[in-house]
Amino acid sequence: MHQTKPLHLINPIGDICIARHDEVALYQIGHKNLTQFSAFVFESYAYHYSKKYHWHSTDHDLHLMQQSDQDQFHNSVHFEYKNAQHQTLGTIKATLKDDTVTFPIEYEFNIDINQLVEQLDIEVNEVWHLGRLAIDSNALRSQDLPFNGRQMMRQLLIHSLRVINHQSNNLMIAESDVLIFEIFKNFGINMQPIGDLQLCIGSPTYPVIITGRDINHWLALNPPSSERQAKNLKRNLK
Repeated sequence: MHQTKPLHLINPIGDICIARHDEVALYQIGHKNLTQFSAFVFESYAYHYSKKYHWHSTDHDLHLMQQSDQDQFHNSVHFEYKNAQHQTLGTIKATLKDDTVTFPIEYEFNIDINQLVEQLDIEVNEVWHLGRLAIDSNALRSQDLPFNGRQMMRQLLIHSLRVINHQSNNLMIAESDVLIFEIFKNFGINMQPIGDLQLCIGSPTYPVIITGRDINHWLALNPPSSERQAKNLKRNLK
């Protein structure tokens, strides 16, 4: 497995606007807003998992999440959708695996990444972790915005998987709760469980992978919305 830090893995101090969709904008989050990013994800998890699974989150859980994001910042790309008032609407994070970074799939599910790559018997250049996927569905429903929750989730996936797919044969690993697993399946993403279901961060969770081949195939069918709109416009003009 070849490990090099990709040139595009920049770590900005401030936020960088990636795309705009009417009153909604997608940003790469900089270090100065990282604590807020973590807090949004934590509050989203606490809200949904307390309702569905009766998870009782604590300040210590929040601290662990914020510390993890700080420790992994230089290996990560954080995406966040915001409205015109800069209210956070959705988030996701992709993190490059190296010797300095350990993920829940390793210490919660006892999965050795190097052994996993050997067992898969496929070429793997880099291993990336996908996480911090959170959507404020209540805010989206209450505002006149161009996205619903699943549409925003799809766009967050597209942008984060494009980061992971900056070269061929990169492997994605993650911890996916049962609802997200079904949503990815409905999106047409071939996300494969590699272990048993267990409780993780308050919800029943699978350890999962998406191979570079499957990422590349899905991205070819799912360009970012701006590219899709341009293609549709050209098609309509013919």
